Amino acid sequence: MDSEIKNRTSRYAERTGQFSIAALLALLPFHGITTLNEILFFLSLSAFIIIVLSNIAPLPGRFAPSKTLNILIALSFVWGIITLVNAIDPNYSLHEITHKMSKHYILYFLAFQLVRLSQPVHTKMKWLLLPFIISAVLMSIYACYQFSLFPAMMENRVTGLTGRFYRFTVLLVLSFPLVVVSGILWRGWAKWVLLLSIPVILTALFFTFTRAGWIAVMVEGFILAALFVKKYRKILFIGVILATLLISVLAYRSADYKILLVHGSEKPRMEAFFYSMEIIRDNPVMGIGYGKKTFSRRYPQIYVKHAHNIFLNTAVELGITGCIIFMAMLFIIFKNFISSLRRESAFEQKVLLAGILTSITGFLVLNLFDYMYHGWPGQIFWILTGMGFTLTYSGRADANRAIHDKKSENGIQM
Repeated sequence: MDSEIKNRTSRYAERTGQFSIAALLALLPFHGITTLNEILFFLSLSAFIIIVLSNIAPLPGRFAPSKTLNILIALSFVWGIITLVNAIDPNYSLHEITHKMSKHYILYFLAFQLVRLSQPVHTKMKWLLLPFIISAVLMSIYACYQFSLFPAMMENRVTGLTGRFYRFTVLLVLSFPLVVVSGILWRGWAKWVLLLSIPVILTALFFTFTRAGWIAVMVEGFILAALFVKKYRKILFIGVILATLLISVLAYRSADYKILLVHGSEKPRMEAFFYSMEIIRDNPVMGIGYGKKTFSRRYPQIYVKHAHNIFLNTAVELGITGCIIFMAMLFIIFKNFISSLRRESAFEQKVLLAGILTSITGFLVLNLFDYMYHGWPGQIFWILTGMGFTLTYSGRADANRAIHDKKSENGIQM
C-alpha cells in the first residue's frame, strides 16, 4: 500500500513539475506577473523534491549528465560570492546572486530532471514547448496589430505584452527556431498553423526595429537551412515571401525609411564599451560585482546603463576570471549538443535538439550586441539548456541500451 501511495504521489509530482516548467516558458516573458512566475518556480522545485523523497525515480549520474558543467556551475556561484569583496554595492550583488544567478542554475537542473522522467522524451517535449510557442505567436499577432495602429518606422517599436521592445525581441529570437522545428514535427492542421506562424513572428521582429534581433534570426535561419533546407526548401522560401508581404502591407504608410538602419544608438554604445574596458582594466580579476546595474552605479552619468555585450558585461561584473568560467560553460554546452546531434539517429530527437541548439545560439548572438541575460531571458536560456541535455542523455541511454542488447544477442547466439 505504501508503495502504491508513493507511486501515485510521484506521478502527480512529475505532472505538476512538468506543467510548471511548460507554464514558466510560456509566462515568463509577460510583463507584470512576477508573483505567478514565482509560484510556478516553487511548484516545480517542490515537485522535484517530492520525486526525490519518494525514491521512485533515482537521479542519473551526478545530478545531471555533464559533470564538467556541474563543476563549472558550482564554481561560477562560488566565484560570484568571492567577488563580493570587491563589489561596488555588495548588498545588491548578493541579492542578484541569490535571486537571479541561483535561479538560472536551479531551473537548468529542474528542467533536466523533470523532463527526463517522461518516456519517450521527445514526445513529451513537443507538448512542453507548445505553450511557449503559442505565447510567442499570440504576442506576435498582437505586435503586428500594435504597429498597424501607428505605422511609423523606429517610433512605434512593438512590445507584444512584454513591456519593452528589446524584451520582445529576446522572446522572438528564442522562439523562432522552436516554431520552425515544431512545424516540421507536428502533423495535420497543427503543422500548417505552426508553419504559417513563422511569417507573423518574422514580421513582428521586423517591427521591433532591433538590428541585433535581425542578425540573430538570420544566423538562426542559416543554421536551420543548413540542417533542413534540402527537405524543406519550399516551405522556407514560402515563409520568407509571406513575411515580406506582411511587412510591406503593414509598413507602407510609414515614410521614415532613412532612419531604419542608422538611428543614433552607436555613439552611446561605443561610450559604454570604453567605460567597460576601463572597469576591466582597473578590476581585471574580480570585476565590480554581479548584477546588471553595477555598471550604472559605477558610471551613473552616461546614457547607456551596461555594456552591450554579454561577455564584456560578464567581465565587468565578475572580472576576466568570471568571464572565462562563463565561456567554459558555454563551450561544454555546445560541445555536448553538437556531438549528440551528430550521433543521434532518431529523427524527432535530432530535430528537437537542433531547434534548442539554434535557439540558444541565436540568443547568444543577440547578446553580442545587447545584454539581455539577467532575469527571465536567462531563465528561459537555462530551461532550454536543461531540456536539451535531457535529449542528449536520452539519446546516450538509448545508444547504450542498443549496445547492451546487441551484446546480449551475440552472447545468446554463441
